[in-house]
Amino acid sequence: MKSFFAFGLLILIAFFGSLFIFKRKKILNPWNYILLSGFIYIFFGILLGKHVLSVLSLQVLRGLHPLVGFALGWIGFVFGFQLEIKYLRRFPQKFISLSASQFLIVFLVITSGLAVILKLMFPTQPQFLLCGLAISWGLLGSLNSPSLLNLASSSIASKGNYFYLARFLTSISGFWSLSGLALIFSFWHFPFFLHNVLVMGLIIIFSMIIFSFLLGYVFHLLTKRRVGEQDLFVFLLSFVFFAAGASLYFNLPPLFVGMLLGLIFTNLTRAQERIYPLLFASEKPIYIIFLILIGALWDLNFDYRIALLTGLLFVLKLAAFSLSLRPLKATLNFPFKLPARFGFCFLSPGGIAVALAVNIKIIYDMPLTDVFISVALLFIVISELLSPWLLRESLLKIDREK
Repeated sequence: MKSFFAFGLLILIAFFGSLFIFKRKKILNPWNYILLSGFIYIFFGILLGKHVLSVLSLQVLRGLHPLVGFALGWIGFVFGFQLEIKYLRRFPQKFISLSASQFLIVFLVITSGLAVILKLMFPTQPQFLLCGLAISWGLLGSLNSPSLLNLASSSIASKGNYFYLARFLTSISGFWSLSGLALIFSFWHFPFFLHNVLVMGLIIIFSMIIFSFLLGYVFHLLTKRRVGEQDLFVFLLSFVFFAAGASLYFNLPPLFVGMLLGLIFTNLTRAQERIYPLLFASEKPIYIIFLILIGALWDLNFDYRIALLTGLLFVLKLAAFSLSLRPLKATLNFPFKLPARFGFCFLSPGGIAVALAVNIKIIYDMPLTDVFISVALLFIVISELLSPWLLRESLLKIDREK
């Protein structure tokens, strides 16, 4: 009975919250952004969780666990559905090269920096686990979200090359990070990571690709014939729920499988104009429920190691994004200057970063990933607080000067 009450409360909060989330009023104010972007619902989850009101107790959360898996699949599907190849081809090849190079540099800087610190902080832990932890933070730190730029677009009077470049780079950075997520789950996959690593990893990653392709193709065949909006929405929910459920059952990342499903389906179908409104209408309440559940699941344990790792992750990301731009400009022969402060545009990780962190925690449920999720969520909240201010100090001034 308590689970029904908790589920009804989540739906009620999601309904009212979706009326206010993602508003555009004074979005460049840090406090307004943290309220209106949806991250405030993590704190609602903490309030409803075991630490305060216990409405979402551990027993209730176990019953609602499939919702977390579905939300991960849904977030991945929404992201992948926007990766239409015919639109990506309209952008210069150098934009894509810059995105891939930027991701690789930031990932390597964060991973190598944190790997050294982790060995000092956790000397008794196995090295392969510490390496996987550092790689996970590297993927998280290299991930950006276009949400802030999209929401702030109406507040930016002079949109120049830098604004559109920043929006493109943040829009596709998730593809690199989620692809890296798939590699982690393939080659650090329990219980097979100790033997035949290469063979097992290749089997797992090709299984995910084939499964997503077949499911996306079947979904395309079912929606190829004209169906009503309600039927289309039911098809959409059922396929994402099935993909996410199958991923969790086989201990695979539903976020990556959902992204592949969306990417494959969007490049097969011609019904994008009918599906986008369905996605946007359902995205807000699902996202709110997901954030509340994450807040309730968060085990609030803080010590100096978590604080140090959070600060180091933040500094490494800021430095890597800023200091890598000028060398990349020269290497890629980019058509216009890339000043160091342009890198401040890439601080906002967005909701997809929360999904990536939670996906790692779900698959690798161990004490080390408790540290990982605490550092990840603290890093995301701090980044979201500071990103509007840094956007004003970087992109707005650069485009205005240009």
